[in-house]
Amino acid sequence: MKRITVAALLVVVAAACTQSAEPDSSIATSTTEAIAPNAEVTYTVRQIAKVEGAVDIVERSPDDNWIYIVGRDGIVERWNRSSNTRIDRVLDISKFTNGEGERGLLGLAFRERNSAWTAFVNYTNTDGDTTIASFPVRDDGTIDASQPSGREILVIEQPYSNHNGGGIAVGPDNMVYIGMGDGGSANDPERYSLNMSSLLGKMLRIDPRDEGGYDIPTDNPFVTTSGARGEIWSIGLRNPWRFSFDSQGNLWIADVGQGNIEEVSAAKAEGATPGGRGVSFGWSAYEGSARFNEDVSSEGALMPVHEYTHTNGACSISGGAVGTNTATPSRAGWYFFGDYCTGKVTAILTDGEKTVLEEPVAEDFSNITAVRTTSTSLYVLSLDGPVHEIRAVRK
Repeated sequence: MKRITVAALLVVVAAACTQSAEPDSSIATSTTEAIAPNAEVTYTVRQIAKVEGAVDIVERSPDDNWIYIVGRDGIVERWNRSSNTRIDRVLDISKFTNGEGERGLLGLAFRERNSAWTAFVNYTNTDGDTTIASFPVRDDGTIDASQPSGREILVIEQPYSNHNGGGIAVGPDNMVYIGMGDGGSANDPERYSLNMSSLLGKMLRIDPRDEGGYDIPTDNPFVTTSGARGEIWSIGLRNPWRFSFDSQGNLWIADVGQGNIEEVSAAKAEGATPGGRGVSFGWSAYEGSARFNEDVSSEGALMPVHEYTHTNGACSISGGAVGTNTATPSRAGWYFFGDYCTGKVTAILTDGEKTVLEEPVAEDFSNITAVRTTSTSLYVLSLDGPVHEIRAVRK
């Protein structure tokens, strides 16, 4: 089993609504005493926005005084991070997607290249297929949607309506990473996840072109493998709804389980190469660390650093972010995640193979869709709209 040292920084995301949001006092907070060297902290929670169908929150740059909140229906709103007030709606692709179930506008990421910013979106089109598209971003942070559905980069046919993945991120190497589910239904019926000729059930790594389309990086692990798709970075995923890179380039994935086990996996970076290169995360030979489909194998699969079962109402992991000294003081390097059904947020610390510390953070959230960080804050998003900020305060 490969080992990973927990790191600190994650640059991904941030929040908003349609008017200033009132604090929500219904969310329970907790005080936890952690084992040294981590100081005792109190977690406090406040609602800072409400956006219907909120699924992602993204920061373009730490220098911006705004963040972007993504709504499943196809809307992206920009919010002032100081006053927690809505600035504007910067994107509306609702005509090109159906925001229901596991479909819709599912992810947003930003990349700077040659002093110009580009926004990348991951959405299911009206045929239900995964679509990766790009939009130019103006200096003031607004998005140029003169091409209303964006510049098409990649379309991947989806055989079923669920397990569409949805995560998209710009890695530490400035390449674009796309988390793809196994195609849906249940139990990986087509056995796509370990099939190297399919893009389903994979982590993809591509280099989008400005005019649309993309190039396959020559250092992708399977570009010279006969029968394999060159876009593939990692295999053996079920539904990596949310994933992220920490400051060391390690890849963290919250992979939604089948009927029993939810998992967090962490793949170690190798020098300047981001984590996950050529890694199998095991599905559907394994669900978590448990053997699953006996007719497929995944020798050397990377086992989860954390897993939990569907007990006490748990049903689906909603990842996930690595804390930092600025976003979660005294919890840098801890991984934060939620569960869609229980409404609880949990933090774990790992030794690279297993979880060594675990603590409750907050509870009573409704239908958690994502737990995300920006350079300054930790956020929890709920499908019915509330966006909450969690503060870890040293006692």
